[in-house]
Amino acid sequence: MSSKPKILLVAPTALDYQGNPIKQKKLHLPALTLPMLAAITPEDEADVTLVSETSEDIPFGEHWDLVGLTGMGSGLARAYEIADQFREKKVPVVIGGIAASLCEQEWTLKHADALVIGEAEEVWPEVIADFKANRLKPVYRMERTPDINTLPLPRYDMMNARKLGMWRPVQATRGCPFPCSFCSIQTFFGRRYRKRPVDQVIRDVREAKRSGSRYIVFIDDNIGVDWDYAAELWAALIPEKIIWMSQCSIQITDRPEMLKLAYRSGCRLLSIGVETTNQDSLMTVGKDFNHPSKYKEQIRRMRKFGIDISTEMIIGMDADKHATFNSTYDFIVDNKIAVPRVHILTPVPGTQLYKEMEAENRLISKDIGKFSGGKVVFHPKHITAEALQDNYWKLYEKLYTPRNIFRRLSGSPMNLSPYMRLFLTGVNLHYRGHIKNRITPGIV
Repeated sequence: MSSKPKILLVAPTALDYQGNPIKQKKLHLPALTLPMLAAITPEDEADVTLVSETSEDIPFGEHWDLVGLTGMGSGLARAYEIADQFREKKVPVVIGGIAASLCEQEWTLKHADALVIGEAEEVWPEVIADFKANRLKPVYRMERTPDINTLPLPRYDMMNARKLGMWRPVQATRGCPFPCSFCSIQTFFGRRYRKRPVDQVIRDVREAKRSGSRYIVFIDDNIGVDWDYAAELWAALIPEKIIWMSQCSIQITDRPEMLKLAYRSGCRLLSIGVETTNQDSLMTVGKDFNHPSKYKEQIRRMRKFGIDISTEMIIGMDADKHATFNSTYDFIVDNKIAVPRVHILTPVPGTQLYKEMEAENRLISKDIGKFSGGKVVFHPKHITAEALQDNYWKLYEKLYTPRNIFRRLSGSPMNLSPYMRLFLTGVNLHYRGHIKNRITPGIV
């Protein structure tokens, strides 16, 4: 083996309803995993290439010494397919990431030479060193939580700019402290909430801007949990003159001064996990700190300060009945939600919800390719699995008719810039196309 092996790092695309890889011309919301893995790869020890399969082709025909893969949901199933193709060519494969870390080890080791469990910042260089010494181990486990105070600058320069849309990924925090039983994030990070130094985040924002765009998506799972930290970060972002969006809990609306500061810092859209309008359903998944009776006022308050809302909702929780479909539709349309995303309750392997359903013998399938948020993989309590599946797509089709897209977007009180209005319209049309093809919106 040469002293500098050629390493291919691939972010697999998700699979559509028929199990085919989903492709599109641009990657509009890129992840940060590959640029960060490239950054922690010692330059004098390997030549690294990054490929995001959603918008790029995987160079199967080229020579590679080692392939690294990571993916969520059906993306992990696609990673297994890709791994099998490379291993047929006798190319060693390493698979890691949240999904692979939480699944049963043997699921991944059927397809990979090595599995990385946990965060990779300290483990990945060890994997490369072992590979070069011909002593690759089947399992690498994070021994301690990486220090995110000293993360290197992500390799934005290695991302394929021709295949990117306007948004660039930056991370300020990791994890979420809330106990939602369905959430793989709190399972993976152990309900820890870690915050990067603000000056390091600003450094990354500036590098992301140099890559060609001032539109930033903070890929944090909950950017507004620690209000003191958020206030420091958002104040520091004001001079950067960026436009940004992220995920946040709806409790941010309890602090009007934070909403005002977020807007001044460039925030124009927050994705909020409201989950459901049924308080009883929230109680079944450990999210009873949300209060649907307050949602309308909380949304109004957020918009008052210039920030629009994208909602994440779940259908099929244990208190849900047939009326849930209508109440979900009414909530989204009445509140003029710009980008509504709805998922079928999915007991992600490794989560508390998965363990509960497995113990109750309620799982229909353990095929990881079906864990996309758009397929029923368990027996619901008050609806049949068939009715949940059928009505899920009917709800989505109804929400994304041209008339309802127009009603939701034109009826919004937001005074958004022309670009943001164009962006939100484009997302709605993009999702409408996915729904027609039975692709769960938001998985690519």
